[in-house]
Amino acid sequence: MTKLNELVIARNGDNLLIDARLLHQQLQVSSRFNDWIKNRISEFGFEEGNDYFVYSNFSNQKLFRWGGNRRSVEYNLTLDMAKELAMIERNEVGRRVRRYFIAVENEMRDAYKTGRLLPKGVKSSEINGRRLYPFLRLSLKLGYSSSGSLYYRRHRYPNHFIKLDKVWYCTEEMANMMAMHKSLDNHRKTIKEMQPVLPLDFGAPILFQEGGRL
Repeated sequence: MTKLNELVIARNGDNLLIDARLLHQQLQVSSRFNDWIKNRISEFGFEEGNDYFVYSNFSNQKLFRWGGNRRSVEYNLTLDMAKELAMIERNEVGRRVRRYFIAVENEMRDAYKTGRLLPKGVKSSEINGRRLYPFLRLSLKLGYSSSGSLYYRRHRYPNHFIKLDKVWYCTEEMANMMAMHKSLDNHRKTIKEMQPVLPLDFGAPILFQEGGRL
């Protein structure tokens, strides 16, 4: 089962982008992904470029018995569209996913109120009109370990990465999303480690009367 925190994959302007295929898995929809997403787009009038974005995934090619392969078509959804798709399901799974999206949206707003999250000392390069960041240096600066999870990120979202002079670069959108995720993880850790709020009468003397406690 897809984890909820894997659904959010990138940032587009002021909006988060959601992996539609992973959302389909999380919602436990019985119909095929391609049928589901196309029917929802047609039924509710979602617009490409405003509500969702389409790209071909070169790393997720499908092999066929008769030979050859075909690139899969992937959809990135805006957070508003993803929340609406979750609500449409009208079941507990859909409600749980929608509540998660709302929580992520609120956390993102709180995080960005504190200013830019990208660490200092990681210089970006502008290539073909896009601002790119050295992926490994950025990851280590943010506190990620140089493990398989970094390879997974490159493999899963190839449209956000490019290799130049033997160095991997990621887009500004991916860099911001990684920084936000790390900030939220640290925030959650701090919350978990905080002392619990004690009741107002904590420490008050316990009074007894015959037959039991007052």
